[in-house]
Amino acid sequence: MMLAVVLLVLAPLAVLTDVDVPVDNHWSGGFQGKACFNIQQDMTSWKVHLNFHQPVETLEVWTAEIDSSNADKSEYTLSSKQWNANEHVGDQLCIDFLGHVTGDINPQITATMEGVAGGGTFQVTERPTLAPITQESLPPGVTRPPTTPMTIPDGEGVVATMTVKNDYPDRGGFEIWFDFDVDRIVEGWVMKVHFSKPVDSLKPGQSRIMSHNADGTEWILANTDDTLLLKPGDHFQLRLVGTSPEHTAAPKATAIMINMGQDNWTVTALPNKAGSKYNYDDVLMKSIMFYEAQRSGKLPANNRIPWRGDSALGDKGANGEDLSGGWYDAGDFVKFNLPLAWATVVLEWGFLTFKDAYKAAGQTEWMYEAVKWPLDYLLKCHVADDELYVQVGNGAVDHGQWGRPEDMTMSRPAYKIDASKPGSEVAMETASAFAAGYLLFKEKDAKYANTLLAHAKTLWNFAVKHQGIYSQSVSAASGFYTSANITDELCWGSLWMYKATGEQKYLDTAKQYYDPTPDWGMSWDDNIIGNQLLMYNLTGDAKYVPDIEGTFKMWFPGGSLKYSPKGLAYRLQWGSLRYASNMAFAALMAAEMGVHTDMYRHWAMCQIHYALGDTGRSFVVGFGKNPPKQPHHRSSSCPNKPALCNMNILHLDVPNVHTLYGALVGGPDGSDKYEDSRNNYVNNEVANDYNAGFQSAVAGLRHLLLKHQHPEQTGGDTCPFTSS
Repeated sequence: MMLAVVLLVLAPLAVLTDVDVPVDNHWSGGFQGKACFNIQQDMTSWKVHLNFHQPVETLEVWTAEIDSSNADKSEYTLSSKQWNANEHVGDQLCIDFLGHVTGDINPQITATMEGVAGGGTFQVTERPTLAPITQESLPPGVTRPPTTPMTIPDGEGVVATMTVKNDYPDRGGFEIWFDFDVDRIVEGWVMKVHFSKPVDSLKPGQSRIMSHNADGTEWILANTDDTLLLKPGDHFQLRLVGTSPEHTAAPKATAIMINMGQDNWTVTALPNKAGSKYNYDDVLMKSIMFYEAQRSGKLPANNRIPWRGDSALGDKGANGEDLSGGWYDAGDFVKFNLPLAWATVVLEWGFLTFKDAYKAAGQTEWMYEAVKWPLDYLLKCHVADDELYVQVGNGAVDHGQWGRPEDMTMSRPAYKIDASKPGSEVAMETASAFAAGYLLFKEKDAKYANTLLAHAKTLWNFAVKHQGIYSQSVSAASGFYTSANITDELCWGSLWMYKATGEQKYLDTAKQYYDPTPDWGMSWDDNIIGNQLLMYNLTGDAKYVPDIEGTFKMWFPGGSLKYSPKGLAYRLQWGSLRYASNMAFAALMAAEMGVHTDMYRHWAMCQIHYALGDTGRSFVVGFGKNPPKQPHHRSSSCPNKPALCNMNILHLDVPNVHTLYGALVGGPDGSDKYEDSRNNYVNNEVANDYNAGFQSAVAGLRHLLLKHQHPEQTGGDTCPFTSS
């Protein structure tokens, strides 16, 4: 049980041990008192002894635990609650208590704190006086104007019981307490308070005034950090001090506390029309929705994510260029264009190759919108032939905050490359996104497609002419997405330009930078296997097949890669499923080209099925059995406004308020161990590049079902995969 209560701070009279504790009120059958201590040394726990001059039948204490009483009930030993155990020098600790006795007595009470000199320094309480509340008070005869109305949810909440603690008719003031018995997890709240008559000033404890109506009979309060999380079984107590213009007695009041940490929005799963082990159609829809949840800028009218709104509308370049839009990178709010552009290319590649899968899932138009969103942003970033903005937001500043993107107030500087500070890999990755976009949109929207291709050509020239590593030119990117080299991107971008145009110069340049060695692992900074696949696909030259085989020989069981006990091809702890999913997509692409078709499809399916549930749990938020509930993702973790969202939310061990449908989390370690915790950003963060290869691989598996070539249909679907 927990009690959250705010007590009046009163002028202290420093007195040492065994000083009388005043009785605030007494009546037939009971009395009320309060002992306050000045804290003069740091403590991690405390014990207090209350001594009464005659027996007290029962004692009620809300801010302490009752450990014991002596035989005749004249002494009670109290100890700290978990929430107030840590006290520091300069703090004040107050303990309210209610005693039950026979008759009307005014007992003599002393209190002693263990382990401090002389038993502690006491605060002798007197009848409190109401401090003026200038920010809420009005001159006589002035009508209170209505404040800005708030939209808060209707419906059920936790209803309070009210107690009048003090009433001062001569001063027009009152003190009331609301008691709430909490029967659910409450993560951030608003409170609707109704008074039976006008209240012209109100000073609440442990809450914030959000709004009130014209005459002060309806008030809306919201939580503070101290009252952010309430759990079933907690007893929450809120104290209100107020004044009334026509005060003869304290007003009657009612209060209902509404949980802002509750989101009843759900996404209905698509029917599994293919009848496969896992519902690929549903995964495709939800993965696209993950990218919608990552959107920055002005959201479209058909936004499907109800807890997201417009954000970062003021993102601008050094000369005022509009850089709004795009995707937030991961659980943070920086726009890192290198992984953003790479994820766009991989999604486009999967869409181009497996468009029938998206059609079967009913997601074709949503997918067009999904890839157009980053393309539109990247077009804005290309402000001149040899100038490209490559990042918006400072990672060091951004990663030190937690909250909603809609509420951001931090500085968001923009960083660019140019002829004097080049970045060939990010320029080529952006050119690749434009070239693949051209291929996607050339029949749907020829004008838009031609714009993409024109920018792709200019960026390709820039990347080749002014070569350099972007993270050496843009120091703000170093430490977050540091580039290893530029050669694989020079090849990758050239191959995409050749695929889009058929011009020989692009293929010649690609061959110049081609790398035949086995690929460490496909990712935002490693396009080697992508180059091997595209080179074979575009040239048809069988000499490139051994290069592809060399990569997968290293990745398959028996190669140099570690496998987890349950069959995950484990490359790296940080985002383990990202690498396995990317390589699964690459294997499906190789199979489409006729390279070890059955074996590569079988291996790819096992890696994707590992993520979807083969281990007994899903690693995709909002999908399958026991999916992640606490992805390291800010906006989905935040309670609804006006509840606060800050670093305290990160550390709460409760599910994210909003379901981040479709997000693939980083994944388990090499022993299949996984902790579903927001604090675990290594294994539980999400990112644009995590979902890209994964989604395209799922599309590939759905395509195989349509072609009756899926391992489930051909008899090769046993997992974990073995090479034998």
